[in-house]
Amino acid sequence: MVATDPKVIALGTRLIIRTDDGEEIAGISADKGGAIKGRKLDVLVASEKEAREFGRQKVRVKIEN
Repeated sequence: MVATDPKVIALGTRLIIRTDDGEEIAGISADKGGAIKGRKLDVLVASEKEAREFGRQKVRVKIEN
């Protein structure tokens, strides 16, 4: 699940998120998130530890049909 700004990426949109190290994460835009404005994403992960390890990073986003 990914939080997006619905003005940029509509809720329900399927995404492929590619990190700088080449990892690809499949997700779906399913939340607006209060602090998510413009070209920002918030990726839901399993734990706080995993979130800290993932951190903030620039990614590439591909919208799937």
